[in-house]
Amino acid sequence: MTGLMEKRELLQSGSTADVYRTDDPAVVLVSRKDTVEDRVSGRSEEIPGKGAVCSRMTNHLYRLLETKNVSGAFVEEVTDTDSLFRETKQLPFDVIVRNYSAGKYPERTGIAEGTALAVPTVEFILKDRELGDPMINGYDVLAMQLATEEEIETLVRTAFRVNEVLTPYFKSVNTDLIDMELVFGRGKDGVVLTGELSPDTMRLWDSRTHEKLDKDRFRKGLGNVGDAYREMFGRLNIGRV
Repeated sequence: MTGLMEKRELLQSGSTADVYRTDDPAVVLVSRKDTVEDRVSGRSEEIPGKGAVCSRMTNHLYRLLETKNVSGAFVEEVTDTDSLFRETKQLPFDVIVRNYSAGKYPERTGIAEGTALAVPTVEFILKDRELGDPMINGYDVLAMQLATEEEIETLVRTAFRVNEVLTPYFKSVNTDLIDMELVFGRGKDGVVLTGELSPDTMRLWDSRTHEKLDKDRFRKGLGNVGDAYREMFGRLNIGRV
């Protein structure tokens, strides 16, 4: 398929990835960048090699999910930074799956950061920077006509299944999957997982030391962001970047 696909006009440009049309109207090319960004503060920084780490890790995890009967929009890896995905219309909210208290969760619940939750939880986050990307619930989603009840059931079921697959997988390489932000889109076959799966969209801590191996190193000014991303990539034994 790769040989038939050529990058055409730019459809969408973001801080961490660009999306291009291809020869196939049902397939887009996602080109990931070396930029790391904190949506809250608006700060960004170039981390050499980050785009390749995030792209190849994303593709690797989509392939893993496929072996566990979790289908997504990923089609094929083209280069270290470019991948083909089935075109979808992204839902205007993200799905957060939490296994531990982290991020804004401690402030909202009083549960100390790093505490394992009794059961995983799911949250919906409205993608609206002007509103501060607020948390909404399923009834808000229905009231705002952002998704149908059937779509909500599908994406929640898929989110939990993704968590069931990835949590033990990361644990096998001495890493705790603290939480993750999942993106879904509408395609011809319904709602499907389509977002990035990487240290940009997951909190990943060393199981023994609790060292952060994700974007929180940038958000919190901990330094060694690139080293942490490469460490996480290396643990998955994907190859070299």
